[in-house]
Amino acid sequence: MRDVHLAWLDPSVDFIGRSSIPADHSSRPIYRTSQSWRGEPRSAAGFLEPVGSQYSLEIVMPPRCRVVATAAFFASIFCLSSSSAYADSTAAYLSPNLKVGERLSDVFSKTVSIKGTGFNEKVDRISGSADDRVTGVTPEAFIFDEEDRYDGHPASGVVHDVKTLQDGITHCYKGKCAVDSETSGMTFNPLLWGKAPDDIRVGTTWTVTIPRPWEIGPAGTEQVQVVRVDPLNDVITLTRNGSGSGPSSDDQYRQQNGEPMQITTTAGKTIDVSVIPGKTTWRGYTTICKGVIVSDEIMVQRHVTLVSKGGDKFEGEQRSYTLLNLSQDTI
Repeated sequence: MRDVHLAWLDPSVDFIGRSSIPADHSSRPIYRTSQSWRGEPRSAAGFLEPVGSQYSLEIVMPPRCRVVATAAFFASIFCLSSSSAYADSTAAYLSPNLKVGERLSDVFSKTVSIKGTGFNEKVDRISGSADDRVTGVTPEAFIFDEEDRYDGHPASGVVHDVKTLQDGITHCYKGKCAVDSETSGMTFNPLLWGKAPDDIRVGTTWTVTIPRPWEIGPAGTEQVQVVRVDPLNDVITLTRNGSGSGPSSDDQYRQQNGEPMQITTTAGKTIDVSVIPGKTTWRGYTTICKGVIVSDEIMVQRHVTLVSKGGDKFEGEQRSYTLLNLSQDTI
């Protein structure tokens, strides 16, 4: 999700671009949304097979992040995760090192559900794929040709000169630049992940202050922890757990565009309601290879009060989650 609110798509729209999609209840999922909610994603699966008195450990990842290492069992464990006390440079894991001609493709999905009393459960879903080819690398930005496809809608066509600035936070689409507040994206975004320590190992933690609303969450604080590292391939897995109060950027987008949420009461009446958010909590699990998001999943939960124009109130529990997986890596 670039910093455009890829909200629920309007079926009447034939041409869809990331900066022109009408909102309904949220923006595009997680964008490159946050993994594959709770089984280990394909890109992080591992298999252990005996080879004589040793073990062969195969990490199944896109070509860029694939390795077959044959070593003693405990040496493999040391290299990959929890027992390692060796600190590695953070930049190797979290700073993108893309080159012209490289291509990245991913699949994504997003779901928002509200369940409560007096109305039918409301569920909105969106999914699709994105293809990005690196066309330029400058001291200021990475430049891409980008093509998105949302399921149930025509392909939008290739958009040229899409930029991610080197700060990792600013995204430029069709000549307009803005802070990228999407839940997930192609590369590591310091807005949501903060500044990691210079040296990093399994067990390293840091606290992030998120200063503004983001796609499916509010401003708040977050704890990030390193749960796995693979120094041979510059692959790292992080968890994030956070909380905050107030609207998400999806909420703000809907409000700014005068597009209320619609629910159907248990009596069968469809009504417009505004959303008053309660405290929000979230948890996520993300694998990153050389600054590129390989898989990302996040679950956001909050209490909401829905208020109709007539003053009727409905209490409900909302959960939003986004999933993103790198589906093709030709680096």
